[in-house]
Amino acid sequence: MLTRIEGALAGPAAPAVRRNMRIELMSSLAFAPYQAALVFIPVILQRLDAGPNVIALYQSASYIGFFLVPFASRFMPAHNLQRFLAWVWAAGRAFFGLIGLAVTAPAILALSMAGFFLESFPSAAYTRVIQQIYPANIRGRAMGFVRLGLAAGSIAATPLCGWVLDKAGYSVLFPVCGLLAIFSAWIFSHIRIEELPVARLESRALAALWRVVREDRRYRFYLLAVIAFGFGGLIPTAFYPAVIVNRLNLSYTDISLLGAVQSIVWLGGYLLWGHVIDRTSGVWTVRILFAVMSIIPAAYLFATSGWMLLPAAIAQGLGSAGIDLSFQQVTIELAPNERTYEYAVLVRTVIGIRGLIGPLLGVWLSTLGMPPTAIFALGSSLYLLASLLMLSPVFRVPRSTR
Repeated sequence: MLTRIEGALAGPAAPAVRRNMRIELMSSLAFAPYQAALVFIPVILQRLDAGPNVIALYQSASYIGFFLVPFASRFMPAHNLQRFLAWVWAAGRAFFGLIGLAVTAPAILALSMAGFFLESFPSAAYTRVIQQIYPANIRGRAMGFVRLGLAAGSIAATPLCGWVLDKAGYSVLFPVCGLLAIFSAWIFSHIRIEELPVARLESRALAALWRVVREDRRYRFYLLAVIAFGFGGLIPTAFYPAVIVNRLNLSYTDISLLGAVQSIVWLGGYLLWGHVIDRTSGVWTVRILFAVMSIIPAAYLFATSGWMLLPAAIAQGLGSAGIDLSFQQVTIELAPNERTYEYAVLVRTVIGIRGLIGPLLGVWLSTLGMPPTAIFALGSSLYLLASLLMLSPVFRVPRSTR
């Protein structure tokens, strides 16, 4: 039965590829409760009387590891890269499990910073693993299939997390979810890479990364779009919890129902975008995704009831699935084969810098007198700008002509 489902969703694949797909599927399923629990942290901080500054710092903290990705290759082993990733991820997820012991917003923030750093610091190596274990002609569908575990698990886990928070609080929720996430990392460690590199990943100097920006016009436009897209999502993010708690007065259960809708759409999104990427390209896909996600800030701008956030949940579900698949694919499409890791490092560095600045920029604009409604409108506009940048004729130029 599982083979028939795999065949319908991902197409024909060699037995070794199917084995890795199933391992990643199980890992994603175990990771789902942890992913669902993270959705509630900004609201938990809001209810601990944390202001926009603290919430913005929390959102920025999730990008600390990306900012330091250029230095990650110094620590990457030449062999068993998947096991190295699993150990680092497990350590980071243990910090999130300790959130259950925290009683103040600063303590939650500190633990989150440590967890986020260890989760994202080696992330460029994950692109390298994906490139090695999934053939190019089915990579989008294969990644969509393995993410089904994450999306399907989140459908069940999100309402359950909301119920646990309402009944028992986060002191119960996060230790359990942290243990499951550590188990997820252990499952991932069993992925088998047949063609391992023979030497340690090369450490790229920042100057070498800057040469990519200067010499590769297509990737330069892509990075500009990534910056605009990220600012569109991050600048308003510190003000979303205030809408949920103060304007709409939603309970954790209410939030979890919106999260369940998001997870259902997320599930369908992996199936949809995996096929779209394989039939078109990652570049084409992100054009659509950036425009779709402009709905999110607009929904918070106009919401007067919880149901008015439903379009945001749908757009977030579609967008999260698509971005998860397409960002990996765009880098693989645009980078020369021998420089995929270098290009992945560069985009993650940009994501890290953007992520550190974006939430704090929103708070700074607020201190200058810009109301949250204007900040939400700015967010939607930046999403649309990112979509327009990806329409540049430069992306019609094939790699071989550079």
